[in-house]
Amino acid sequence: MFRLLLRCVLTAALLFIADRSIAQEPGSRAEEQARAQEEKARTLTTYQPSLIEQRLLSIENAGGFGVARGFVVKFGDIKRGSGFAPGVGYGYTTASGAVFAGKGVYSIKNWKLLQLSAQSPHLAADRVLFRARARWQDVPASPLYPLGTHPPQFRTNYSESKTELTGEALFEPVRFLRLGGAVGVEWFETGFSHGENPIGLALFDNLPGSGADPRYVHTQASAAFDVRDSIGFSRRGTLLSGAVHDYRDSNGLLSFQRLDGTAEQYFPILHGNWVIYLGLWASTTMTGDGQSVPFFLMPDLGGHDLRAFSDYRFRDRHSINWTAEYRWYAQEFLEAAIFYDAGKTVSTRSAMDVKGLHGSIGAGVRLHTATATLMRVELAHSEEGLRFLIGFSPVGK
Repeated sequence: MFRLLLRCVLTAALLFIADRSIAQEPGSRAEEQARAQEEKARTLTTYQPSLIEQRLLSIENAGGFGVARGFVVKFGDIKRGSGFAPGVGYGYTTASGAVFAGKGVYSIKNWKLLQLSAQSPHLAADRVLFRARARWQDVPASPLYPLGTHPPQFRTNYSESKTELTGEALFEPVRFLRLGGAVGVEWFETGFSHGENPIGLALFDNLPGSGADPRYVHTQASAAFDVRDSIGFSRRGTLLSGAVHDYRDSNGLLSFQRLDGTAEQYFPILHGNWVIYLGLWASTTMTGDGQSVPFFLMPDLGGHDLRAFSDYRFRDRHSINWTAEYRWYAQEFLEAAIFYDAGKTVSTRSAMDVKGLHGSIGAGVRLHTATATLMRVELAHSEEGLRFLIGFSPVGK
């Protein structure tokens, strides 16, 4: 009995000593974990965005790039193919929300633009908006190729000047539905660029509307079903839109109607880290007996849609083109993409099919905010070679 009692006492003493030594051991696992957590807490800092991220976030928080804020630098918006076109603009937003703006832009190709615009406050619980603008643009040498589906690569230039006064009304009865109507007066002056060769002059003289300076009353109506994230930049959603234009010439010979349709679909993968984008666009024109569509107002492809082809490379009475893109999130405000474009212009509506399309393939990167595309840098290849592009609008615009 005594031996059993002594064994119990010794066992208890040994356990007590072991517990004390473990508790006092400086290198124990518990203390090591505690010290590691304390060290991590001391070195942990709040994420600091870069200067570019800070600037973009501040603009987004202030209402985005569309808000008028005094004097600003402007680029482009003259006409596709203007090249580098810097300018200056001024905008003022009243306390009621009305916006007044003006800008002037000049390109390295001697293309020019002057514009004044006004926009009403958002009315009827942000469902109604009115706009008006006065605009003048002058293009001394715009690219001109023969009409048709497979025209030769022969190119000449023509001059085009346009003066415009337009009023527009927009109605958004529900968030995903937009309706619009506009009426304006547009003056065109066109001519053959000086210094071009006789072959170019013959091409210009044989096109519909060559040498004419029509004055149009231009009315249009549009409708759009739009459930994208935003108009300027999106990674999910659907867009279906259509617009009807009526160009009423003062003498009637160059009067015509035009119908434009758009379908876009975004398929997000893994919360939008990857996106498959599909877009389809089609345009068709209609005329009465004895009337024709002037060549400078015909549907055209090349540059912004068929990205591996020159601006205005294809032109005719009707057009169809589509784009497929695979996009992925690179980092905040930056995405990369690979794409394939295909399309054609045709002289008859029955030829608006998927046969004989011109294709281009390429890749690029885009700088953007949550609601706007700021810049696209792309390299595209086609049967006519490589082409480097810089754009400041979403794909298809």
